[in-house]
Amino acid sequence: MIKKLIENLNYKFKESFIVLFFIFFIAFIVIKQSEFKSIDEFKGKQIHLGGYYIGKILSSSAINFDSNKNKEFKKLNKFLKKNKLTRNGFPFTIYTSRSQQTIQYIAAIPIKDCKKINLPIKLVCNYFPKQDVLTVIHKGYLNDRNKGWEILEKELLIKDKELFNAPFEVYLNGIEQTKDSTTWITGLYYPIK
Repeated sequence: MIKKLIENLNYKFKESFIVLFFIFFIAFIVIKQSEFKSIDEFKGKQIHLGGYYIGKILSSSAINFDSNKNKEFKKLNKFLKKNKLTRNGFPFTIYTSRSQQTIQYIAAIPIKDCKKINLPIKLVCNYFPKQDVLTVIHKGYLNDRNKGWEILEKELLIKDKELFNAPFEVYLNGIEQTKDSTTWITGLYYPIK
């Protein structure tokens, strides 16, 4: 009887130890993730070379913007494959209108040219112009990139420049390359004149 009691005690101890180990492990990961802070680095005035792109004109609630945008990029990539179009750079978003509640935008993927492509409704094939831009490189989570946009807004005033065209962001290293959002790199751009 005592032997059975000790065996039950050992089993409960092992079970308790395993549960505690997992709790500490999860707590460690959560603490490490909360220590990570995204970085926004102002790069100054640069030239964005532009080029042709396939894009989809969209509108989304600000809350669902990133998840909706990612779904649309998957659809655009399928369209490119199906139509044997050559991708020519990183995916990007052109912001046509932004408010606290709604974002209107074009989810776009660069391609070599727009010759003889039958486009479904809401898809466009346009040329994005070569232009001077103020640039911030955002490293980390996309949900806190607003600080980068605020830096651009501030620099626009400091440099006494005008926004010339729609702001845009380029996903230089994003969800297509890695699920680890702490390593994502996004270029934020204000076209200026």
